[in-house]
Amino acid sequence: MQHDTAAEVSRLTTTVERLADSLERLERRQRRTRGIAAAALLTVAGVLLGGHMLNAAQAQATPSAAPLDPAAAAAAREELFKRLDPDQRREVERFEQDIGWVSQYRRLYADQFDPAAMVAVMLGRMARSVHAVPDMRTEMQVMNAKMNALPLMAAEIQGMNAKMGVMAAGMDSTMGRAGRMMPWSW
Repeated sequence: MQHDTAAEVSRLTTTVERLADSLERLERRQRRTRGIAAAALLTVAGVLLGGHMLNAAQAQATPSAAPLDPAAAAAAREELFKRLDPDQRREVERFEQDIGWVSQYRRLYADQFDPAAMVAVMLGRMARSVHAVPDMRTEMQVMNAKMNALPLMAAEIQGMNAKMGVMAAGMDSTMGRAGRMMPWSW
């Protein structure tokens, strides 16, 4: 009888571990998708804002402000990066590289650069980045089915515990208080 209980507990433990692993993978995919979408949105906003600011600056033709001290800028950047976890830091660094590339491209082809086309390309990339959504839905359905099985497993274990409680109560007549102290009624 105890062997069956141990097997059931082992299966239940394995199922719970698999559910936890699936949930962790799903959360990682969701964070990655949100990060890509946020980076793309920030890139598009940066390009549009940069274009607007460049046009306004060219229209006013005012002298530029004094450049920021590189050492102070590096220190301020490092202070901001201390607040991020390693994944967020890598995402921001990749975002900075993308912005640098877009800025260089825009300077090179300023007369041929079309911000609307850039927005269309970025939106297309964002749409491709959510291709993982059907996979996430499938994983959620599998996890849901496994979670639905947990109450049945718990009820089965409770039934086994009740039977063990009956057996322990039967021992009460021969063992005295030891039979009442058996842990089968949890």
